[in-house]
Amino acid sequence: MNCPDCKHLLEVKNGKCANCGSDLSKYSWIVVSKVYPPSDIIIESLLKSCGIPVKIFRREIPQIPVNIGPLGEIEIAVPGHMLESALALLKNAE
Repeated sequence: MNCPDCKHLLEVKNGKCANCGSDLSKYSWIVVSKVYPPSDIIIESLLKSCGIPVKIFRREIPQIPVNIGPLGEIEIAVPGHMLESALALLKNAE
């Protein structure tokens, strides 16, 4: 995967391109998977190990620690410009 700004091989450090410092958070994030624990940890680790930034969206309510049904669902999102790579990686991992 290449940085959308400098086109060099993308190495992510703190959400930025290590080469040019481009902030990857300015790109749109697209949900690639909706899962339940502990699958979220596995998918997040897989994507990050391949240099794909990940955002996790949880619906938990701190006062009610419930991980079932809609409250347990977790959405995993990646930057829009990395969508194809992330989907291919997840498909190969199945």
